[in-house]
Parts: sequence; structure tokens; C-alpha cells
Amino acid sequence: MALSAALARVTRFVAAVSTGVPRVDEALPALRRLLEDAGVHFKLAGGVAVIHHGYVRATDDLDVLVEADALGRIRPLLGSYGFSAESDSRLRHLATGVGVDLLVAGRPLPRAGAGSYPSPVEVGASPGDSAIVDLPSLVTLKLRAARHQDLADVVALLKPLEDVAYTVLESQVPAELRPRLAELRRDALEELSWSR
Repeated sequence: MALSAALARVTRFVAAVSTGVPRVDEALPALRRLLEDAGVHFKLAGGVAVIHHGYVRATDDLDVLVEADALGRIRPLLGSYGFSAESDSRLRHLATGVGVDLLVAGRPLPRAGAGSYPSPVEVGASPGDSAIVDLPSLVTLKLRAARHQDLADVVALLKPLEDVAYTVLESQVPAELRPRLAELRRDALEELSWSR
């Protein structure tokens, strides 16, 4: 699996220059098995989705969109898959120490006024892996959250897009977010011009 290989490569690199790097590449398969066996609808988002969509960067946790009843369905299975619940929206993979943020449908996004997390069945799936949000959904989540890392991720994801691919992406992002997306596209193109 290309995502697992990319995660392992990044983790090895970061571990070479820093201590205590969580093994996200080891926690991810366990999380997927847990959610699938519990019958929970989910879509991976966050840093793992960013890596899947082509921007390979370090990440130290897992973010997963789930339905409101997810924790109740997975709680009985947590120990069998090597997880513990730290709260109703945070798990910990015991063997690796990797945190798992449950992005629960209907709960508010981190930034006030940014809306709420969508249901995993409401967002598109990546053509390369149906358990990961598609690029328009990922960009939408990142633009709504609007933290510095989120915006940096969007810029990095936009860099390799040709004009046609960008136009298609822009058409799939909610209209109110398109002006911010266009600003970040300009930033991405400007950064690309510096490297030439």
C-alpha cells in the first residue's frame, strides 16, 4: 500500500532527527481494522489524507471522520485492537502511543464559526482508497479549520495541480471558500516560481 510506505518513510526520516516519534504507520492498520470490524462508517482525514493526496509530510496522529454513534460501537472492541479511549473523541493506540482524533459528525470544527464536521458518508472518497476523503473534501475541511498547518497543507496540495485540475477542484469546493482557495493558489504558484 503506497500510503503505508509513505508513512513509514516519513516516520523513519523524522525518527532519525528526533526522539519519541509516534509510529503512525503501525497504528493506521489497527485503526482501520477496528473501525471496519465495528461496522463504523469512516473516512480518514488530516495528515494521513494529505500524504495520500501527494504531499508527504510528518504527522503524529490520526484524524478520522465518524458518525455520532461511533464511540459507542467501537468501545467494546478497543482493547482487542490495542486502543484505549481518552475521551469521547480521542483514542490512543497503546503499542505506539499514537493519538486518534474522532472527528464526530455534527460537532463543531476547531475554529469558531467554521461549521461542523460532516458525516463520513456525506464526503467524497478518494479514488485511490475509499477509506480516505477525496481531495475536494480534504481541502474544504482544511479551509474551514483554517489553522496554520491546514492552510500550509492546502498550499502544498495545490502546487502540483495543473490549471484544469485546479479549476475542477475549485468547482467542487463550497462557493464561500473559493476566494480563500484562490488566494492560496496564488501563494502556491508564487512559491513554485521561487524554485525555478
